[in-house]
Amino acid sequence: MKLALDKLVELGPDGLSWTRMKEEESRIPDFLKSFHARGQGFLALPKVKAQVLAVKSLAEKMKGRFEDIVVLGIGGSALGITCVRDALKGPLWNFSGKPRLFVVDNLDTIADVESLVDLDRTLFVVISKSGTTPETMAQYFYFKQKVSKENFVFITDPDSGELRRMGRAMGIPMLDIPANVGGRFSVLSPVGLFPAALLGIDIEELLAGAEEMGVRFTKTEMELNLPFQFATAQYLLEWERGVHMTVMMPYSTRLYSLADWYRQLLAESIGKEGKGLTPIRALGVTDQHSQLQLYNEGPKDKLICFVQVEKGADLKVPTVEVPDLKYLSGVSFHELMNTELKATQQALTEYKKPTVTITVPEVSAYELGQLFMFFEASIAFLGEYYRINAFDQPGVELGKKLTRQHLS
Repeated sequence: MKLALDKLVELGPDGLSWTRMKEEESRIPDFLKSFHARGQGFLALPKVKAQVLAVKSLAEKMKGRFEDIVVLGIGGSALGITCVRDALKGPLWNFSGKPRLFVVDNLDTIADVESLVDLDRTLFVVISKSGTTPETMAQYFYFKQKVSKENFVFITDPDSGELRRMGRAMGIPMLDIPANVGGRFSVLSPVGLFPAALLGIDIEELLAGAEEMGVRFTKTEMELNLPFQFATAQYLLEWERGVHMTVMMPYSTRLYSLADWYRQLLAESIGKEGKGLTPIRALGVTDQHSQLQLYNEGPKDKLICFVQVEKGADLKVPTVEVPDLKYLSGVSFHELMNTELKATQQALTEYKKPTVTITVPEVSAYELGQLFMFFEASIAFLGEYYRINAFDQPGVELGKKLTRQHLS
């Protein structure tokens, strides 16, 4: 994986120079010390062999028993596995293979999913760390009356909570969400690994990529620490230039859900105490035709983060006889996509808008693991820059409390 910050450098007085970013390098040791003091566990997940053994063992027991998998979860319990599925099996894969994986996060999709599956041949994976998430538990109680307990697996807190209590009482298989791993940082725990294993995805490759990026997170040299580079660019652009929005724009349909996952990660982690960066998702090349006008000629308040995939299918346009379109002859669709990415980068630079580009050789389990750890680690650094706790979400709790009050 590569991170290109050259477009920030080219902006001169309107942007950042590498020299200015390099001035922040001395912060890395203190930031790392503060992060470790918080006791957060996402960095260690790739090294926890016990969770891999537990996930693979349970997945093997379930193999061949079910035609479909339905994940009941929301937020961090849904967005990560949706991203894994879309990236490594394809966003249209749900409709052409077995087992299919449905993620029932929003409440109005329950009837649609129920109409598509054979309930008796469906495994329901219920994910809630607290065991009291209202949306998830409402879904669980709905399907509990329709299928037997053999159709359920719980992923929850290792020791406490309502879901843990019910699982013990009913003898339902359970996997643990580590106590020091929050929901939006849990994709590399059984939350993401178990459904991935059921789909036949190589979860050890996913973790290997994450572990490699985790090593970079601990480097104290700016050039080697990619997560720190990204966090520094975001912070300095916002602090010194008023660039308070980050547009995540993958040039890959398979990685579009990555932008969804990152939206929660950034918004819920950094939006506190009157501070924050607003995440926006976009898709190349689709949103060149819907959002790019704003990004080029609108306010200078957005950092555009491109995700580029070097390898792609070699499907080519045939010979084109139309004079104005002959330039398309023999061009592969992947080449066309990446050429449009380059042109979009160049256009934004000419409009003096900041961009960064993350480049991966291909969409694979290893590269996806790197991307997950890269963004999670960058959030840890951003929290230190803004002097906030990036790992809680007090602004979410009031809505949950009021929901309970209104329904009680």
